[in-house]
Amino acid sequence: MRRIVEVLVVDDSEQDAALTLDALRRAAPGAKLLRLTDGEQALHFICATHGYTGRPAGMPKLVVMDLHMPGMDGIAALKVLRARSDTEHVPVVLWSSNSNPLFIEQALEAGASGYHVKPTALDAYRAEIDKIAQRWLHETAMVADVSTSKRSA
Repeated sequence: MRRIVEVLVVDDSEQDAALTLDALRRAAPGAKLLRLTDGEQALHFICATHGYTGRPAGMPKLVVMDLHMPGMDGIAALKVLRARSDTEHVPVVLWSSNSNPLFIEQALEAGASGYHVKPTALDAYRAEIDKIAQRWLHETAMVADVSTSKRSA
C-alpha cells in the first residue's frame, strides 16, 4: 500500500497554514504535504469519505492540526479519530497560538500525540515545526509531546 500524503496540515488560517507548510518543507523535504481547512474536512480525508472516497489507501504519517477552527475544532476532530479503531493510532499534534493550560490538558486527555504553541517570530516558528518533524517524522515517538515555550515577539 503506497502512502500518498505523509503530513496533513489542518488550519483555517491561510497565513498560518502557509507558514506551517513552508516550515515543514524545510524540516522534512521529502515529506508529501496536504493542507485542509477544518476538522470535518480532515476526518473525511483520513476516513476516505465524502469527496475523498477514491483517494489511495493509507493513513498520514502525521496530522498537524490547529486547535480553534470554525465548525469542527481540533479537539472534536481528535476525539472522533481516537474513537475509531482504524484511526486511533494516527499521530495528531495540535498546533495552536493558545497556550492556556486548560486547552493543553483537554487536548492531551482527548488523545493528542502532542501540543505545540505557535510562536510569533518566524525563526521560532520554523524551529518549533522542526521539533515536530524530528519527533514525529524522523523518530518513533510513543510519549505525548508538549511544547509550551514562551511566544517570541
